[in-house]
Amino acid sequence: MKKRLFTLLLAAALLLCSKPALGDYSFSADADAIEKAADSVFMLEVYSYNNRMLATGSGFVAFDSSLLITNYHVIEGGSYVIAISDDLDEYLVSGVCGYDKNRDIALLCFDKTTNVAPLPLDTDGNLKRSQTVVAIGSPAGLRNTISIGNISGFYKNSGKDWIQFTAPISSGSSGGALFNDEGEIIGITTATYASAQNVNMAVKVEEAIRLYNKWDKKTVAKMGNMKGYSYPTASQQKDAKEGTIVWVSGGGKKYHNNPNCSKMRSPVQMDLMDAIEQGYEPCGKCYK
Repeated sequence: MKKRLFTLLLAAALLLCSKPALGDYSFSADADAIEKAADSVFMLEVYSYNNRMLATGSGFVAFDSSLLITNYHVIEGGSYVIAISDDLDEYLVSGVCGYDKNRDIALLCFDKTTNVAPLPLDTDGNLKRSQTVVAIGSPAGLRNTISIGNISGFYKNSGKDWIQFTAPISSGSSGGALFNDEGEIIGITTATYASAQNVNMAVKVEEAIRLYNKWDKKTVAKMGNMKGYSYPTASQQKDAKEGTIVWVSGGGKKYHNNPNCSKMRSPVQMDLMDAIEQGYEPCGKCYK
């Protein structure tokens, strides 16, 4: 009887040990969860008033499926953004719900509704050094690259509340998502120190939450009306208005800024936004 009881107790102990305790979940070890989160992170292509690409960066959907968070410096000087998803779907973004240049945050609005799931945001701010973090962004245009590291420290500098972390990022990662190990966004990846080894910075997500709470949930301005935007001359404004029209040809996969481009035949006019939504990409010759 004693032997049987000992065996049952041993089996129960082994069963308990085999089950993960509550609170042992690790987002960084959950590949499926990271893949799902990447669906809500975008590579951003920023374009000027005359449809020339100025920069690339990253952004992510938060609060609801119509809103995109990124860094202010990513979109500064741009007229609109094309947001490219993990599945290569393209979305036009030209509305601004709010921005803070000093804290390097911008809250943007998709031009049309999406079905993209908003990512969860950390609201308690209980961050400590050595905690595991996961970064998702598009360094050097490499869409939705994943990197894992730790929180190194916390700093306040130039109006920004920084998280220092070791998950590798580089140019193009700006505006990307920094997650804690529970799968919540704690920061917006913003900067890396080229002269130091793996010293990277993110603006705390609470800055984006504060910006969202200040927004009246109604007013949406055009990106070209942001402070710091270089307004075109009267002649350039005329070109910009004309720039909403592009040209495509039957069977082609590119849209063109010039109807005489040698890369196309029998040009047909099309609205730029329609071309983007139909999957056309900018011509490499017209948009160098």
